[in-house]
Amino acid sequence: MADERTHILDAHAALVDEGVIEPLSRDPAETRLWLDCELASLVENRFFDPIDPLAMTPELRAAWEPRATSGEPLSSPHGHDWYRVPFWMRDGIERAGTIALATSLMGPQLVTVSSLYTMPARRRRGIAKQVLDRANAAVTAAGYRGLRVPAYWSWQPAVRFYLGLGMWIANWKHSLVFCRRNDLPEHRIEVGETEARFSIVKDGETVPLIEAKRAGDRLVWTELVHLRGDAMYFHAGETFAVALAAHGFPLIRSDLAWEERYGSTDGGDPEGLAYKIDGWEAWDRKSGFEVRAPRIPGLQYSEWKDE
Repeated sequence: MADERTHILDAHAALVDEGVIEPLSRDPAETRLWLDCELASLVENRFFDPIDPLAMTPELRAAWEPRATSGEPLSSPHGHDWYRVPFWMRDGIERAGTIALATSLMGPQLVTVSSLYTMPARRRRGIAKQVLDRANAAVTAAGYRGLRVPAYWSWQPAVRFYLGLGMWIANWKHSLVFCRRNDLPEHRIEVGETEARFSIVKDGETVPLIEAKRAGDRLVWTELVHLRGDAMYFHAGETFAVALAAHGFPLIRSDLAWEERYGSTDGGDPEGLAYKIDGWEAWDRKSGFEVRAPRIPGLQYSEWKDE
């Protein structure tokens, strides 16, 4: 574990040396701004009200923080150095946003990225993509497989961003977990009005793996190759299911498949994803957050029930 942490911190240091990220100092004003970025991200994604953290005021913080955090105040980003380190993302010599990088591995040798936020004035320049690309390169150079990035289903701009980067879904146990792994190939997802396809790129050729069609409120799911028993193909199904959901496709193939949804609550079949979406959205509504995710045809949405 000590060697693992040392190698990961060396990867952090390499990114700092490249000017890709900058450590967050313990200066109170800087720490306050970093937390204002966290709050702005929560408000934007849970209430669709964009706030510039550079224009944050005590009145705005007092109004938004209890609502955006479900009553739990934001904690200092410096209080968790044993498992993650906070940084500024950089755009040349300017600070462009925030990112935190884990100091230990999760899953199949992946380093977790969190608190990824780009300042409003710095968006649409590819900054977050560049930082993720460089972070992935640094982590793989240290001997690890890549990155994992948890994301909430209801935060649809983030979901679409990570899908657009060609990231894979690793699981959906507690939230959607995107990943970049050096043992997974490039994939391509094509989604039309009624049909969709998931392919990988192998030896320069595009190889279709799964096709999907709408059939009313049912999903027609056709696996073009044998998908079971191989990690890559397992994640292909998960990634395709999330992409279909983001485009408002059905996720339930049949009544029988729906009855078996509990076997896929951590990942796997599209019915497991539908079940988790229902729960995630119910929790968001209970928490007072706005939900603007695509509706999944055939899914009977429920209210959150405390047990």
